[in-house]
Amino acid sequence: MLLALLCMLQFAASDTLQFRPIPFLPAPDQTPDSARYGSPQVLIRTRQGIAKVWLLRSSDTLFVAAVLPDSSQYWGDDFVLSIDTRGDAAPSPQHDDFQWYFRRTLDSSIVYRGRNGHWEPPKGDPDWRLGPGRSGGGWEVSGHDAVNSWNLLLRLDPIWLVGAEGQLPRIAFRIFDNDPQGWFAWPLPNGVPQASSVEQRPELWVPMR
Repeated sequence: MLLALLCMLQFAASDTLQFRPIPFLPAPDQTPDSARYGSPQVLIRTRQGIAKVWLLRSSDTLFVAAVLPDSSQYWGDDFVLSIDTRGDAAPSPQHDDFQWYFRRTLDSSIVYRGRNGHWEPPKGDPDWRLGPGRSGGGWEVSGHDAVNSWNLLLRLDPIWLVGAEGQLPRIAFRIFDNDPQGWFAWPLPNGVPQASSVEQRPELWVPMR
């Protein structure tokens, strides 16, 4: 009952997300948990349980850690993280918006940038995939499978959270689970019928610092 109430509060979140300072670097090969990182700042209900997301700061480095409940392994299960770096909350993806489209098989992941209201892959190449690389300009990702879940750890340089003109950067998350099939987003404001539409609207994303 308590967990359900907490989820309701998280799903209705409209406040600013705070990166939690921790006195150590997160370990890529460890499954994130509350004993190590405190309570997750974001909870996302899926059909296989509650996905947990932590926003962490160690020294001058930022981390997003996620545990995604999913016992039906599929390469195309995904965890999508979208950031509006300027915080201008545009109605559609613009050049200051970025999206990390991480798949359970990380080689198949894609990194997008907003352009004229759409998400565009690197160099405009629709076949671009991350491949064996695990990093880019100011970020690095690691992930691994467990029996009933899969986990991700994304490292970000602080430049991603600078904002502009006094505005805070904004963030949103989306999960796809192949079986049982479903899309799940955070935040998911009232009146937004499809979770998959949230990542197309930076105006819906939540400020962070």
